[in-house]
Amino acid sequence: MRIVLTILAFLPLTSLAEVVTVDFVRVLNGNDEEAVFYYENNWKQHRIKAAEKGYISSYKLLVKTSDEGETDILLVTGYASQSQYEDREKNFAVVMGDRGQDGPVMMNDKLPGAFREIFERGVYVTD
Repeated sequence: MRIVLTILAFLPLTSLAEVVTVDFVRVLNGNDEEAVFYYENNWKQHRIKAAEKGYISSYKLLVKTSDEGETDILLVTGYASQSQYEDREKNFAVVMGDRGQDGPVMMNDKLPGAFREIFERGVYVTD
């Protein structure tokens, strides 16, 4: 028992901390409906499946419209550990393969580059 406690005492704190990624998305050219539809039907659906499989610990899709009518979207994904975060590419490949789609679900013929821009990305470690 003492050996286990000694080993745990020397583990880095980041191995016990949650890793959170945030993508900051700006909606372009007033295409709010297209952007929200895209993230609700693709990004969010992938996160639901990833959470069910235990690949992620949390997710949030946040939409904010300013008084001037500009819309920003925040895409937040939580990983229970550094190793879960490091496995994200492999795990999301499984999730996307499970959906059995040829590509993303779109509202109309507009490609994502026409209605959104990811203007900042961040990776944060929580205590």
